[in-house]
Amino acid sequence: MNKLYEDVFALARAGIWGDEIKLSGESDWKVLYEKLRKSKLLPLTLNAVSKRIEELNIPAEIMDSWKKDSSSKVLNQMYKYSEIKKIIAEGDKRNLKLIMFKGIGVATLYPDPNQRFSSDADILVYKAEQSKAEELLRDLGYFYTDEGAKEHVPVFEKYAGPMFSKIELHDCLWEDYEGKQAKVLESLRLDAEDTLIKEKFMGSEYYSLGITEHFIYQIFHIVKHLFFEGISLRYFTDVSLFANKYKDAINWDRVVESMKLLHYERFLECIVVICKEYLNMSADIPVNGDVTEEMKDLLIEDVLGEKEQSGNVDMYETINFLETYFMRASAVKESKFQQRRKQILPLPSELHERYSYAKKCPVLLPVAWVHRIVFFIGYAIKGKKKGKNGTEAMRRSEVRLNLMKKLDLMDTDKDLKNQKGN
Repeated sequence: MNKLYEDVFALARAGIWGDEIKLSGESDWKVLYEKLRKSKLLPLTLNAVSKRIEELNIPAEIMDSWKKDSSSKVLNQMYKYSEIKKIIAEGDKRNLKLIMFKGIGVATLYPDPNQRFSSDADILVYKAEQSKAEELLRDLGYFYTDEGAKEHVPVFEKYAGPMFSKIELHDCLWEDYEGKQAKVLESLRLDAEDTLIKEKFMGSEYYSLGITEHFIYQIFHIVKHLFFEGISLRYFTDVSLFANKYKDAINWDRVVESMKLLHYERFLECIVVICKEYLNMSADIPVNGDVTEEMKDLLIEDVLGEKEQSGNVDMYETINFLETYFMRASAVKESKFQQRRKQILPLPSELHERYSYAKKCPVLLPVAWVHRIVFFIGYAIKGKKKGKNGTEAMRRSEVRLNLMKKLDLMDTDKDLKNQKGN
């Protein structure tokens, strides 16, 4: 691993564990700052570097930007958390079971929860209570927005001057994915009512996924983002903090078995090895595997590298080049022509929920294809104005596809067949 990436990890360790900062001395602070900003780690690392500005020779303009950016994020995060407390309290009054997960579930593990900046908060409700939960949010001043909303995830926003709070209200954990892999995920029953636990968040008690269930979900969530839009280093800090905090409470046998069913075991092994080596994850975490240096390097490069090298691309989730593979409609042992056909002209079983009309009525498939192509053309026109282009995005998706193959994330058909006894 190159010195720049080692320095980013060193600063991350200093932020989450208070480790002494030992840098290579070869990295440019402007580049380091940008890596931390894109990794969403500026607020977390600010305190550690502020104590050693002169010793670390950090330029004044970099520190000014660091403080300004971190301050604005922390203040807005404080507002968001105050809103979450109101939502929890109001939910209790109305006897609603609001299940907090993802960001809130790991924020309290950080030295200061406000250091873990997130653009939104995720709340899971059972479908029978969704309308009541939406009514609660509206009563608290939130309004529905189409921006980022999906069939199973309505989005609500609230503004108070420069402050804002965004809530994604899930009625299931797997959102709008209906492929074979989603069926495996559903069979794990991670949101089963009898597995829920009570946690505390800044003095407020709330429902959360069970500890083992939450860890399994985090890995799924990381893989999803790796497919569609790339992941930041903060996902690694989340996993390290969560695993260390609950290592004796997590049912690791269930975690490993779940990863095998999902075909994520190689990815889990890879991320654990990286976290043990570079983020002080406990060596006692009983996850081991035959992870090569090439696998680790490819994943780290994808997380910290430049877009041209790593395959990251803006709006991956919007373009959905890789959605059919994430849904596991088929394996990827196909020709490039077959892969490209599925990316652009998928069959009804391969379509995203956005084109549900064609899934329900296959005769409308040509309409869905036109809809999809028009969508891509619109993206290409918008992208061209921003200096991007669809061809380059497609090329980058193939880079990401190659990484998926290296991590053995792409083909679950054999596991699904084994489950059926075939």
